[in-house]
Amino acid sequence: MQRPRFHPLRLKRFYTGQLTSEASQLDRSAADQPVPLATLQVGPGRQDGDQRDDPPPSHPPLAEVVSASISSANTVSDSSSVISSEHSRAEGEARHLLRRTPISYLLNQAYGLWFFLSSFILTLIITRAFVNSHELYGVYAVAMSAFNTIAYIVAFGLEDATTTYVPRVLAEHGQPAAAALIRRLLLLRSLTLILCMGVMLFALPALAWPFSLLPSSWTWASDLANGLRNPQLLRHITPIAFYVLGNGIFSLQTAVCASFMRMRLVFVIGSLSQLVQLPLSYLVLRLGGSVDGLLWMQALVSLASAAAFLIWQAPLLLQRGASYHQPLKPVIRLGLSAWLTNLVSGALLKQTVIILLGSFAVPLAEIGYFNLSYQLGHTASLLMVTGFGGVAGSALAAAFVGQNYARLARSWQALIKIETLLAAPVLVFSFFNASLIAHLLYQGYEPVGPLLALFLIFQILIRTLGTSIHQSTLYVVGKAWQVVLGQWISLLLLIILGVVLIPGWGPAGALIADGLAQIIGGALLLGFLWRLLPERYPLGYTLRLLLALALAATPSLLLRPHNFPTLTLAGFIYLIGAALLLLLIRPLTQEDLALLRSLHPRLASYLRPFAHTRRRAGAQAASDNAP
Repeated sequence: MQRPRFHPLRLKRFYTGQLTSEASQLDRSAADQPVPLATLQVGPGRQDGDQRDDPPPSHPPLAEVVSASISSANTVSDSSSVISSEHSRAEGEARHLLRRTPISYLLNQAYGLWFFLSSFILTLIITRAFVNSHELYGVYAVAMSAFNTIAYIVAFGLEDATTTYVPRVLAEHGQPAAAALIRRLLLLRSLTLILCMGVMLFALPALAWPFSLLPSSWTWASDLANGLRNPQLLRHITPIAFYVLGNGIFSLQTAVCASFMRMRLVFVIGSLSQLVQLPLSYLVLRLGGSVDGLLWMQALVSLASAAAFLIWQAPLLLQRGASYHQPLKPVIRLGLSAWLTNLVSGALLKQTVIILLGSFAVPLAEIGYFNLSYQLGHTASLLMVTGFGGVAGSALAAAFVGQNYARLARSWQALIKIETLLAAPVLVFSFFNASLIAHLLYQGYEPVGPLLALFLIFQILIRTLGTSIHQSTLYVVGKAWQVVLGQWISLLLLIILGVVLIPGWGPAGALIADGLAQIIGGALLLGFLWRLLPERYPLGYTLRLLLALALAATPSLLLRPHNFPTLTLAGFIYLIGAALLLLLIRPLTQEDLALLRSLHPRLASYLRPFAHTRRRAGAQAASDNAP
């Protein structure tokens, strides 16, 4: 006699190894049969149809089974609601950070412009104080060069790591977890700076010994060894060491503010520190403080600024109760990758070109022309986009919360468009008036004008390509090694192109080699992103914008400005013509306006006349997304 067995009320899935098609067929055949109330229980070692009477298996009562099933369902429902709540909180924090991006950019841009202006005024104060002793200004230049190099080396890319990881941890795990990560980064930066100060104060000449052992034909090694043994540097090394300490804490706190989109704090403290330096530097030099007093003044101001940051952010940094602790290994790995990348783009590219120029016996005067055109070109390229420093990386990190590739792609595309819109007008106008700009800034250096125009062509292509945005995006998606690969490939290409072009073309060949290498490096980064992001590079937008700007700049060819007033008039006409042509061409799309409206409704309303109507939005988006 067969024994009945009740089915439990919980559903189970058995993995039998059947193919999907076979399983579906069995399901359909089983669905066509009536559900039996009883089935055979086949025990181990039994065959179907065995009629031996064994004791029936014990089963829990039906009420207990129903209660356990309901409890399990409630547990799953509660965990699902908790996950949904955490996801909603992360999305809300990410949207909050993205909404603060425009105002953070404006504040950071205002601070960047004031930094440029105050640095220029400070240079004027120092040069006029040392007008009767150019050697003292040379000593100050050597000291500041050493400070910049050391500060660059000890950074180790922690600022890039901060703006990449802190926004993500903030959005996904809350402020206590972000504060815990910031405290560990501050501790790591402090230990690095203390070690650096010890080396600078007690062992700097010893660092020159390994470089002095290298072959004498390696001029950069001998120059570095001589620089480390420079008596003028060793005489002023103590204030430089404290200056490095204050600057290191200050720059990391700036990255923290960018991660939280609190650039108002950076604007206030940074602007005040720059403002205080101007009268203090004048007073120190008037009282006979000379180079040492000037360096001590800058060091104390940087330490005071770092202390102000720490005090102001103390409530955030002291938050406890973190439920998540970000592992430091991926953070440090990203920082080292960013450090290697910045080492190429910030120092090695230019220094390699100068070494190549010297190797091919290019006259020192022409090397000076190259240096001036290089500096002017980069200044024009960065003038209106310095506000993106840190802010763009934080915005991309916030957009990628929850592994949201679609939102990351839209933010990536929008940042490229905004950067092009801000940088291209200055670059195009400077290109059409390069000779006059070089003449007004550097009278007597007339060959700089044509070299500047040549270099600006490459700067326009580099900036509109969006290389810096690609770099931050690859950091966010965990592909920092691809950024390092792209930068070092561009350095290798620079060496190859320099060897080919410099012997025949001199400084012009050096500028072409540098520009082509950076363009190829940016194209490689774009190629790495091609398969990761669902959106494409906005080629149609870029071409339309450059066409409008080029047409707007043509009146300057007819006016032929020859002094500063006529250059100002040409610039005013250029701005009006560019605005009218942009109203005609309308490079923006409705998708761009929708994204801007979610971030800054007032800004979206201002830019609405520059966008196509909804009827043409689909065609426009297709044009922008075309490869």
